[in-house]
Amino acid sequence: MNGKRMKEIFMERTELEKRKPIFDNRAIFLLLWPVLIEQTLASTVGIADTIMVSSVGDAAVSAVGLIDTINNMFIQIFTAIATGTTVVIAQLSGRRDDDGIHKTVGQSSALMTLIMTLIGLMVILFGAPIFDLLYPKVETAVRSDALVYFKVTGASYPFFALMIILTGIFRGSGNTRTPMLISLWVNIINIALNAVFIYGFHMGVAGAALATLIARIVGTLMMVAATLHKYGRYVFRWENLRFTGRILKPVLNISLPSGLDTALFQGGRLIVSIFVARMATAAISANTIAGSMFGLICIPGNSFNVVATTVAGQCYGAGERREARRNLMKCTLIAVAMLAGLSVALYWFAPYLVSAYQPSAEAKPIAVSIVRLYLVMIPLSWPTAFVTAGGLRAVDDVKFVTLVSIPSMWIVRVVGAWLLGVKLNMGPFGLNLAMGLDWVVRSAFYIPRILTLKRLKTDAEPEIAKSAEPDV
Repeated sequence: MNGKRMKEIFMERTELEKRKPIFDNRAIFLLLWPVLIEQTLASTVGIADTIMVSSVGDAAVSAVGLIDTINNMFIQIFTAIATGTTVVIAQLSGRRDDDGIHKTVGQSSALMTLIMTLIGLMVILFGAPIFDLLYPKVETAVRSDALVYFKVTGASYPFFALMIILTGIFRGSGNTRTPMLISLWVNIINIALNAVFIYGFHMGVAGAALATLIARIVGTLMMVAATLHKYGRYVFRWENLRFTGRILKPVLNISLPSGLDTALFQGGRLIVSIFVARMATAAISANTIAGSMFGLICIPGNSFNVVATTVAGQCYGAGERREARRNLMKCTLIAVAMLAGLSVALYWFAPYLVSAYQPSAEAKPIAVSIVRLYLVMIPLSWPTAFVTAGGLRAVDDVKFVTLVSIPSMWIVRVVGAWLLGVKLNMGPFGLNLAMGLDWVVRSAFYIPRILTLKRLKTDAEPEIAKSAEPDV
């Protein structure tokens, strides 16, 4: 780094210290702790699901793992679409535009619910041919369990979509506590019903799916009630639900590239899961167990991803572009430190953690090796690949993120998974190693992008301000 660049960073810090920032360290951590709790609860439910289902056998675990790959593809796509709403709400909150907030809440909720209702119906009606197309060589027992799980969880898509969009709205406005409290109740209900249906009524994967459906319906009703309490009944009146270009354009300017990015990203993951499905049942089970552990390990990273989007978006909406950059780097570095500490603490306990899933003798060593690979890869490259990406989207740099992530996903992860996992016969370990290499490539592009001061459009208005034409 040359002397001129060092001087720019020093002058930026001095300038920020002269005035009160929008988000100081205390404000960032006040946003963080509810998200940490919420993410921990969500991961705990995922782990509890897998542990309870594992008592039924490897076929059940494999079925849930394969369908969760498809479910997560849809979930991540509409979470990415919801990111557009979160970013716009954050920018509008920074500008104190209450009318824009109300219309964005109503129209985004209506659009998301409509889209995911159609997708949910498609899964219910055509679940079997979709599954057979993706996984033609799966064992009969795995297929039978998978189809039941797929159709029941597919029915929950519209409810979960609305819950996700409303959660993003609260986060974008700086309220992370309400989603955390609702998530607490949803997860308690989910775990309790899992135990009742799986252990009490011996329903197997059908019980796990039904528990998920009921919990998501309850969570959606609670989020709707919280939204009505915060914004009033009129937020869901026709004038706020009717689609207009002025409101949806800035949302879709972020949502569509993010959704495309995520759709192709999840499509790549789906192809990798097809590689896994061609392996032995023990390998599929091990990969499912390790994937469940991945959610636990990544809790700090996922939490800072949410916080970075809110913080950078509000700073950017208020015109404080350099503070947005500074806080984004701060969130990324703290996430690295937290993940490193967690990984060191968990590395030696990996065999005991995997044993909680009651894996078969063949699956356990494979799962342990993958979990330990995660514990090395995640702190080194996950925050710099994904926390940074969330922040860049929040400052209207979504196109750059998309242009980097799509080639990296398909060239590094998908092709790499085929080479390492299939051709070199490294199995699930090779597939996950390719995933880590994908993170490294993304990081190599995103970090320099953030460190370039002029990239944050210090003399331009946020994209939301450019779309102020009347409703049409």
